[in-house]
Amino acid sequence: MSPPAHWCSMLSEPSAFSRIDGAQPPVRSRGSWIHLKAVSEKKMLEQQVKMRDEKVIVWCIAILLLQGFHVRASAQVTNLPLPSTGFCESFVSPISYNCTEMMVQTHDGFLLAIQRITTSNPLTVRKGPAFLYHGIMEGGETWALNANDDSLAFMMANSGYEVWIGNTRSSNYTFGHLKFTRKEKEFWNWSWDDLVKSDLPSMLQYVNNYSKQPVYYVGYSQGTMTALASLSEGSITALISKAALLSPIGSLKYITSPFASAASYLFVDEILLLSGVAEFSANSDVGKRFLDITCASSQVDCRHELISQITGTNCCFNTSQISVYNKYSMQSTSMRNLAQMAQMVRSGRFSMYDHGFWNNVKKYSSLFPPEYDVSVIPATLPILLAHGGNDALADPNDVAALISKLAGSPQVLYLPKYAHADFVMGTNASQDVYTPILEFFQA
Repeated sequence: MSPPAHWCSMLSEPSAFSRIDGAQPPVRSRGSWIHLKAVSEKKMLEQQVKMRDEKVIVWCIAILLLQGFHVRASAQVTNLPLPSTGFCESFVSPISYNCTEMMVQTHDGFLLAIQRITTSNPLTVRKGPAFLYHGIMEGGETWALNANDDSLAFMMANSGYEVWIGNTRSSNYTFGHLKFTRKEKEFWNWSWDDLVKSDLPSMLQYVNNYSKQPVYYVGYSQGTMTALASLSEGSITALISKAALLSPIGSLKYITSPFASAASYLFVDEILLLSGVAEFSANSDVGKRFLDITCASSQVDCRHELISQITGTNCCFNTSQISVYNKYSMQSTSMRNLAQMAQMVRSGRFSMYDHGFWNNVKKYSSLFPPEYDVSVIPATLPILLAHGGNDALADPNDVAALISKLAGSPQVLYLPKYAHADFVMGTNASQDVYTPILEFFQA
């Protein structure tokens, strides 16, 4: 529900919402403890009014969106590479590696792209299939953007692994949909639950059918969330032999990211959905407008390095590669995918998509969406959790909570100075993270 339009004119009236009952804070004589209490109460009310005003500003902009701005936003088309100039041609040297583009169809009609990479060195001892799965608003390029010696995909291929690169349904190198184009809202009518129940199981089953072996799984950020949720559903348990989870997220209860927190508690996701946005692109007019609004929140300081406001202060971010990262990161995603992340921030639950009370009852037979229960993941599955002390998205408190829920005893790699982006974009990641992963898989 949007606020009345006249709220916008009330921002300059500090008393309009000062108290729920309409009364003003009492004023007492100076020096009394009652006066101190009144001063404290007044400061609290001023802060509440400030937070209220921030939310009203966002809702007022939502009204403008509803008046027609969303029509232009939803019609925007992202420039995407054609399948003929795909991942293999763009990122993999044919001299050093064999690379094959393959397509996996999901039950709901999406045509996912996956790539199979192996070394061309005939003397390399083969070690079986490995599957790498990226984070939100990214694609499989995540694993191949650095130099060969520093990119996990090539390090694993050099070590003898048959490396499979997974891509979500919205990644740059996907093949699209059987029925819908990216211009149509129906293409974007999905949430993270669909990645859990459809995309990841479909890709892993394809790899298993091809290689006849379970995979060594590596996930990053949302790639860890998806694996944990799918494992809790039992759909991929037999398809994974070992799992290494980088910046693992089993809940967002203790998230400390100023940007993600502000966007979630300002209900930017609900505003965008209400205004008819189905595809979210940070580079679109809508994305830029709401970037400005979120940055205007008192919780966020975007005057300096924006990425630190999202991920935490990264210790080892490879700044020499920033133009490359900017080119391939922040890809489009479903608005409902982002909304589900915001829902989990607000609820503190690792749960399915919240459709609202009435629709939840119809879909789940419950007022609230069910949680993914990670405690049912088999204790016999070897898991490595690699996390950082400065990670504002995979907060150490959330990781500790995840560890306490798992039935098994995961191996933990804790890097105190690392934040979220360091695990895939850090200058030392090949030594600090990837080498321990290879050792874990080979143990």
